[in-house]
Amino acid sequence: MKAEHRKELMTNSLAHRVSDAIHGIKEGPSRGTILVLVALGLILILVLVWRYLSSSNEAADSARWREWDSLASPEQLTNFADNKDMQGHLQGRLARLAEARRGLHDGLRDLGGIGTRPEALKKITTAAEHYTKLVQEFADKPVLHQQALMGAAKAHESLGEIEQARKFYDQLARDHGNSVLGKEADEQIKRLDAAKKDGDLEALQEEYNKKPATP
Repeated sequence: MKAEHRKELMTNSLAHRVSDAIHGIKEGPSRGTILVLVALGLILILVLVWRYLSSSNEAADSARWREWDSLASPEQLTNFADNKDMQGHLQGRLARLAEARRGLHDGLRDLGGIGTRPEALKKITTAAEHYTKLVQEFADKPVLHQQALMGAAKAHESLGEIEQARKFYDQLARDHGNSVLGKEADEQIKRLDAAKKDGDLEALQEEYNKKPATP
């Protein structure tokens, strides 16, 4: 009797479940079920879009690196750095960093010449502008950030803009004090302080402020 009773209870329970399922099918999914399905659908769409964009970005980045690797002349480097499609991307920033290095190097090389001084000052000024912008743009790249800070400091100092140069030396020594360039920046600060104390900075700035001599 007990076995038959248990069997009857199980049959009744199964019948109730089947009845509830049929009733649920007739009434359609509940509002909560619909919201869950909609949320899952949106998540699936977002995942698919993210995968598509990620794949597209990787392909575009690979193409930029290929173009960067193919640069073989200063003219190509300049065109690459000026290309609007490269603005905001690492490759474009690296190109402008290379341009700034070249401009500062060439400017310092020709600064002492009578006929080359005006053009040299122009190159150094452009390099200083590039470096100053790159200080902000390389804030998330520690090694490149150090190079931009040191370049900005040297370029501004070469133009006689000592206070501006001191600011970049200070930032480099403060933010990257344990690095080679950070320690070098600290030495440059000491040099500037000593020169200021001896009165050499005033004489140097007067020299820079002189109009370039004509040949």
